[in-house]
Amino acid sequence: MKRKLSVAVSLLGDSSLVFLDEPTSGMDPYSRRSTWEILLNNRNDRVMVLTTHFMDEADILGDRIAIMAEGEMRCCGSSLFLKNRFGAGYNLTLVKDDAKCNDDAVTAFVNSFVPDAQLLSNVGSEIAFQLPLQSSSKFATMFAEMDRQLQTLGLLSYGVSVTTLEEVFIKVAELADENNQHTLGNNFARMDSAGSDGHYQSCDEIVTTESIFQRHLRALLLKRFRYAKRDKKAIIYVAALPVLLIAVGLGILKASSSVSDDSLKALTTDPYSGSATPTPFFCQAGTGIGEWCSDVMASSYFSGADARMLTIPEPAFDSNSPTVFDVAYTDPSINASGATGYSLALGQQIYEHGYGKGADLVEGQYGGYLVYGDSNQNLFSYNVFTNTTASHSSVVFKALMDQAVYRFFAANSSTGSASNVNLRVNNYPLPYTAAAKAVLNSNTSFTASLFICIAFTFLPASIVVFLVKEKQAEHNSKHQQLVSGVSLPAFWLSNYIWDFIMYAVPGVCALALIYVFKISALTGQDCDNCSSSTFPAVILLFVLFGLAICPFTYCLSFLFKEHASAQTYTIVLNFMIGVVLMLTSFILDMFDSTSDVNSVLKFLWRFSPLFNLGSALLNMVTADVDSIQYSEDGKTNPFSGDVMGWELLYLVFTAAGYMSFTLYLDYAKTFAKTKDDAHDHENYDENHEIDEDVQKEADRVAAGDADGDAVKLVGLRKVYPGGKVAVRNLSFGLKRGECFGFLGINGAGKTTTMKMLTGDVQPSHGTATLGGFDILSQQIEVRRQIGYCPQFDALFDLLSVREHLELFGAIKGIPQASLDRVVME
Repeated sequence: MKRKLSVAVSLLGDSSLVFLDEPTSGMDPYSRRSTWEILLNNRNDRVMVLTTHFMDEADILGDRIAIMAEGEMRCCGSSLFLKNRFGAGYNLTLVKDDAKCNDDAVTAFVNSFVPDAQLLSNVGSEIAFQLPLQSSSKFATMFAEMDRQLQTLGLLSYGVSVTTLEEVFIKVAELADENNQHTLGNNFARMDSAGSDGHYQSCDEIVTTESIFQRHLRALLLKRFRYAKRDKKAIIYVAALPVLLIAVGLGILKASSSVSDDSLKALTTDPYSGSATPTPFFCQAGTGIGEWCSDVMASSYFSGADARMLTIPEPAFDSNSPTVFDVAYTDPSINASGATGYSLALGQQIYEHGYGKGADLVEGQYGGYLVYGDSNQNLFSYNVFTNTTASHSSVVFKALMDQAVYRFFAANSSTGSASNVNLRVNNYPLPYTAAAKAVLNSNTSFTASLFICIAFTFLPASIVVFLVKEKQAEHNSKHQQLVSGVSLPAFWLSNYIWDFIMYAVPGVCALALIYVFKISALTGQDCDNCSSSTFPAVILLFVLFGLAICPFTYCLSFLFKEHASAQTYTIVLNFMIGVVLMLTSFILDMFDSTSDVNSVLKFLWRFSPLFNLGSALLNMVTADVDSIQYSEDGKTNPFSGDVMGWELLYLVFTAAGYMSFTLYLDYAKTFAKTKDDAHDHENYDENHEIDEDVQKEADRVAAGDADGDAVKLVGLRKVYPGGKVAVRNLSFGLKRGECFGFLGINGAGKTTTMKMLTGDVQPSHGTATLGGFDILSQQIEVRRQIGYCPQFDALFDLLSVREHLELFGAIKGIPQASLDRVVME
């Protein structure tokens, strides 16, 4: 359809010059003919230049035809001119009756009439001769005599054709390269001669020297290696990304949660700007004449903060029930000039200055004072206001006031020489106890377990991409391998071995990082309650996880048809049933009301390998914490059921179970179950005309006369969902050595028939035998008999031509000693 649209676009606008580069490439014959009609009808008053590799297309459309070879024009002229100039004459084709035909007698018969006749081919049931143009006068006599001796010569029919433009093209190409070293014909000739010299072994000899299963396994592993070394995205997902996530996560975690004793810390106001964060104070009126408040708060005594006096009216509030911070106060003493009222008023002013409600805005407020000083009564007292978001503000601002008081009274003493008194306050926390350090280390181990679990959610994505891509409809190289003879156990075992090897890279790196970063609960380092088997148990956990996650991903691969969506959904799915499910289970275990239910649900959740990995690591951590907090005696046994025993057991079970289930699913999808399944569908068609020859062939098959044929189709039929009949009751037989041309437009059912014969699609009715083996019940034996070139290229985009030939050569059983030579030829 795209090619048709491109042709239509080129003809729009009455262009006087139209270039068409292989306009009918990829079209079926019917569509090609329709396109030719369009071009013929639109050629008036135009110049059309087209390239094509269909000789009949050039013959029909071209007024003049030029043939190029090796970058230069070799000939040019009309179709008739080229045929007369380069034509070799006529082609005589005879169809043999294999049971009666004598090839030598037929050759002698033709040469008796046309001595210059050349034998072109003798393949299967056909023999062809090339007859010179000047011998056409003898054709009438030869054909008349051939009709009389048709049965004597063992011939069924014959036909003659004039030189085609395709033969002209081939001859011109051969003249351009007379040595023709690159053609398949010469190479196959050398292969035939090599075979006659005994260089090839029989199939029996191949199987006896090495098991065909082992040969297939080695070839498939080599395929995965060659593909993987060029697949940079897979390397990132499998190796680089998990290791990078774990390394970065553990590095940041270790740096931010280092368990070390706190050092001595001086508590001062040095980190804060005095003018930007002033310290407000209010002097409550005293009864004496000489009040000490303003004197003490002078800069000569009060240093380390910018002290600013606030003004508060007396009494502090006019109302009998003032509202401060949305709280109504009804106590009568608040209205008086007492500490309570002034404290509330001072707090309100500090709040308004700090949060933009006052006239003088500040960046922050960390402390303030309500001071009462009466020299007559020798009384000095103060209240400290602190911002609780500053952890040490209470101590710091008390120290500042005490320092000012000491300086003031020392300066006013009889000596008057101690005005520079400094009061220093330090915070020196006690060192961590061993139990506290163990709990903090366990908290680090908890977070490390999460990082590890998250990192390995990307591993299944790299596994599923290759599997889904290999079986996509437009690719389906998996089916090509199976048709070539690979067994399903060999196919899946090779994937299993390779994927586990690839998993070993991030798995070993993860274990190394756990040990290097000293995750104590997982390594047993600096862990009084951990046994000597802690780290070996973690190693065993990672090994079993790798063995289980691979077949688990294989089962998931059957859910997808596109590799891009498979990668995305696999990451999300594993994150949900791994990380999220693990955290959910951990939270449910924390509450008595849900722990019993969760203990039952765990038996279901453990069917997720990623859940088992995360749960086992968390159980190791929590077991360590519990033993510390509850002062439990003895070492933690990592293999016990409440630590990682159940998880290890489930990983062993799921590794075997998922692999078996993978084989079951593939056998069920790959092979037809029974003949009866194919006969369950109704075999009914509306009346339609059947060609006489077609009916005759169907009757021959039904009568059993085709039982000895190499290929036999018996009522083969395919009906797709929705009632679309793709193949309608095919019955015919093909003898050994016969080349059968299967023609039809797109959608005629050719490809569907091929898919049924090769086991890619199950027939709705009927059956077929290939080499005597039934396609429904003996599919494995059938696949050993056939080679298959599908409609779409079943090739690997990252393998070279040579690597493809080596792969399928090894699958077909060519011995290793001969494989290189066969590939080169």
